[in-house]
Parts: sequence; structure tokens; C-alpha cells
Amino acid sequence: MKTLIWNGSPRKNGDTVSLLEQTVNKLNGEYKIVNAYFCKVSPCMDCRFCWSKAGCSIKDEMQEVYAYIQECDNILLASPIYFSELTGKLLDLGSRLQTYYSTRFFRKEEPVSKSKKGAVIYRRRRRTHGQSL
Repeated sequence: MKTLIWNGSPRKNGDTVSLLEQTVNKLNGEYKIVNAYFCKVSPCMDCRFCWSKAGCSIKDEMQEVYAYIQECDNILLASPIYFSELTGKLLDLGSRLQTYYSTRFFRKEEPVSKSKKGAVIYRRRRRTHGQSL
């Protein structure tokens, strides 16, 4: 069993990482963690390369992620919630999944060889009464 984990937290010792550590301790099999703030992955630039060709025109660390997506069984997203949204760097990573959408809907091909199970861990800080923004 292989699990791909996308960590959207900028804090190396924050609450999201703490939750991830607890989760990883319970996982069976191997896992790969992609730290959105510390990997070298550019966001999608809408060049439309993937509309007609397999893959992505941007050659960066996302190529390793694409390879792991093909072979993994599970995908887990973990992120703090900022301004009612996943973190910007995690959204950058997510934008690079455009190639899978294009594969299915433009080129009429199956983007991944096997189905995946997915899960999301998110952490949002609750404001207390009287706390200013």
C-alpha cells in the first residue's frame, strides 16, 4: 500500500504537521510526503501543452509526483485553512493536476492506471470572542 501525502503547511512544526505525524504512524506500507512550501514546483501557467500531449511542459519536481500518483493507492491532502481556503502553495500544486483533467476531457484518455482512495486533513484556528482580525 502506497500513500501520497501533500502537506500544505508552511510551518515545519505546526499543528498540521503534528496531525500528519500521527496519521503516518498509523499507515501501513510506504508513503511519500510532498511539502508544498519546500518543494520546487511551479503553478500551472495555462500553456495548454497538456491539451494535446501527455504530461506537462514544466519540468520540475512535479514529475516525481506524477510518477508516484500513477503507482500509489491513496492520496492525502493536509493543510491549514487560511482565509477559508487551502494554502496558496498547496493550490499551486493542485493546479498542476490540470494535466489529468486535460487527459480525460480533451484527449479522451484515462489519466491514471488505477483508482485511488483519498482523504483530507485540515486545520483551522477558531477565533475566540473579542479576538481582532
